[in-house]
Amino acid sequence: MRFTIGHYTISDELPKLFKEANVLYWACALLTFSYEYIDHCISNSSEPPPFHIPRLCFVEAGLALSHNQVQPGQKLKSTIQMPRAGYLVEELITDNFLKYIHNMDCNPMLDPYEVGYKIAEFLACTQHIQYAKTGGLAFISDYQGGSKILSNPQVLTHPYDADVFGGGNIERAVSAFEQKHNCNDYCKWSGFKLEIYKAAGIGTEMEMGTAEMEMGTEVEMDALE
Repeated sequence: MRFTIGHYTISDELPKLFKEANVLYWACALLTFSYEYIDHCISNSSEPPPFHIPRLCFVEAGLALSHNQVQPGQKLKSTIQMPRAGYLVEELITDNFLKYIHNMDCNPMLDPYEVGYKIAEFLACTQHIQYAKTGGLAFISDYQGGSKILSNPQVLTHPYDADVFGGGNIERAVSAFEQKHNCNDYCKWSGFKLEIYKAAGIGTEMEMGTAEMEMGTEVEMDALE
């Protein structure tokens, strides 16, 4: 069987690259805000937190555009030239690449015995902080990357802002955050002053599973439409 590798035309590809770069830009801002909030809470607490705070960041990245070179003596047909190619250039991640939290989710994708689980727990707490401190408007999802550097995030937003972050923005996940999120030890530390959501209590696993199934069915139906 033979396959043909295709790609978007530059006029279709550039808007997608700009949107991806925009998502990374806002994810960097949200994660930075999370750390500022965490550091503020720790500095104002009478007792240090009983856990280690992982320090991560998103990749340094930039949008690179390639243009045709103008030969000596050649006249430009227009002062505005469409690039012939575009690339989102990212910093290299050198250690093992892990998927910490899946898109459309607000809990660790890893199991407690797996490498990286504590980082995944912490990142789930940053989602809680982002959700709470934006008034339920937005949080980062699709957390993935190395042990220090993260890449290719999604920013999930309230349905009113759905068009800002493109196709990976599953706004239903924001509406269901308080029902789906399992508060962990990071969330429950009193110094962070976070509301503990009911999904973290005993007896909610069946309700959460039902909510996930319903959400998954809705996404599949949307895709079919």
